[in-house]
Amino acid sequence: MKNDATVGSTVPQLPPEARKEVMYHGISASSGIAIGIALIVGGAGRSSLDVEPKPITESEVPCEISRFTAALDKTRRQITELQSRIKSSLASEDARIFDAHLLIVDDKMLTQEVIEGIRKELQAADVVFARIIQRYVSAISAVDDQYLKERASDVADVAYRILDNLSGEERQLLDRLPGQRILISRDLAPSDTAMLDRENVQAFATETGSRTSHTAILARSMRIPAVVGVPGLLAGIHNGDVLIIDGYAGTIITNPAQETLELYAQKEVSKEQFFNELQQESSLLPETIDGYRVHLAANLDDAGNISEVHKSGASGIGLFRTEYLFMGNRIPTEEEQFSVYRKIAEGMNGEATIIRTLDLGGDKLSSLINVTHDANPFLGQRSIRLCLAFPELLIPQLRAILRASVFGHIRMMFPMVTCEDEIDQLLEILDRVREELRTEKKKFDEHLEVGIMVETPAAALFAEHLARKVDFFSIGTNDLVQYTMAVDRGNEKIAFLYRPAHPVILMLIDRIVKAANAAGIWVSVCGEMASDPRFIPLLVGLGVQELSMSTGSLGVARRVIRSLRMYEAEQLAEDAMKCGDHRQVLDMSDAFLQRVAPDVVSLAMKGV
Repeated sequence: MKNDATVGSTVPQLPPEARKEVMYHGISASSGIAIGIALIVGGAGRSSLDVEPKPITESEVPCEISRFTAALDKTRRQITELQSRIKSSLASEDARIFDAHLLIVDDKMLTQEVIEGIRKELQAADVVFARIIQRYVSAISAVDDQYLKERASDVADVAYRILDNLSGEERQLLDRLPGQRILISRDLAPSDTAMLDRENVQAFATETGSRTSHTAILARSMRIPAVVGVPGLLAGIHNGDVLIIDGYAGTIITNPAQETLELYAQKEVSKEQFFNELQQESSLLPETIDGYRVHLAANLDDAGNISEVHKSGASGIGLFRTEYLFMGNRIPTEEEQFSVYRKIAEGMNGEATIIRTLDLGGDKLSSLINVTHDANPFLGQRSIRLCLAFPELLIPQLRAILRASVFGHIRMMFPMVTCEDEIDQLLEILDRVREELRTEKKKFDEHLEVGIMVETPAAALFAEHLARKVDFFSIGTNDLVQYTMAVDRGNEKIAFLYRPAHPVILMLIDRIVKAANAAGIWVSVCGEMASDPRFIPLLVGLGVQELSMSTGSLGVARRVIRSLRMYEAEQLAEDAMKCGDHRQVLDMSDAFLQRVAPDVVSLAMKGV
């Protein structure tokens, strides 16, 4: 990747009339620093699924159906060609991102629904398709899980391509740029990102998106610095502006002063060296200076990304999300699930993998099961509540996980458990499934560990009782904070009240850990707190034995842990729980991190 700011290069000189320097804050999607010239792009093709009504006559129905199937065929060819191009330049795992795109194109139920809609509504193919696919996008976008929300962009990406092929419009291509540029856009679809002119795209920034999006994943694979989720970005940037993209801190600086340019030119070199050092440390044990070992595990969403887990030095998978298997137009069969879980078990070479059972709301599966709409999905029939109400979702998954357990070290985890009777029901069903498999002479790990996610105040306060019934706890801090603080972190009006550093959150974690210790079971944290450098000393000091996070965060976490002394971390946690508010905790944690690991301080998130 070429950059305007490399060792020995000339830093761009700003004209005297340059506008004032402004910094924007977003989400770090791909690390790296770039200094260059802005190029605003509208994103390839369409940006909306709204299509004006186009009535047709009965005689035009066959033609519209043919036009729709031809568009699907063309889209299928384009995606296949895209996969071939990626395989030739990136890892094969990256090409698998577009497997889901092909599944949408080949979805027979979707195709049939569109064809029936054309016949019944007497509307053009693009009108009917846009209406139906919009329903899919809206349903996925409403999911509580951030990873699954991001899959909506994949569906929209395919939908735009199909609509373009229906209308004959050519997609705007970003594979040939007029020179080295930093791309600025409202959004970049995964297929646009895969086609970027890698010789000339120095970096990109978007107003939407998250670190878990496929666009972000591709950016990391292509080693293109990227910042996403930057509100108001397009309003403040013009073509030709000089920009700095800091993919480490998640910041964008427009019209930087000369001293800022020179500072970042040096920063680029030092940050690259730092992350190279972290990569070289991936084989080192994550243990404190005084010998306390903390297990570092990876959160995983796709069985195709196991190679990243191995590269990161993770000691297993602390959370494998299964929700994506259920986001098609049908419920996956036991055999389909078994195939995925077996692949993970075999690919982990004996390292442990925690498979979480389905964690979705009923509204996401309403077209597949007879579930009524919840007025408040966050507090409704979701996750384990849904699975207990509809055993046809749960039992095939339990069978698949158990059967896959003989091919590696698998653990099973139930999410969103709030009370004892839920565990009793789940364990009773699990025992029945085990007995069925024994009768069928199908092998499984008879000693498979079963745990629960502790992610509500009820479960945290009742942890002493829950711990007696399971083999481990995994604390889901995202929901624990959300439910404890009564804050929807996706609501921008009150997101500032989402405070993982609040002393009450630390008190709940402390209570959970102590209850687990008393029962002789272990505790993991798999929420976002586990990957924040400021919170790692606190979690270690509270006695958490495993931290699970994205593979890209493991290097920094390992460095922080290896800089700690356990007794100091314990004192920090004890003092933090005595604080009066979250700001005091953050100040204390920042000061501690500055003392023990100053090289990672600049990577810690600000303003939480």
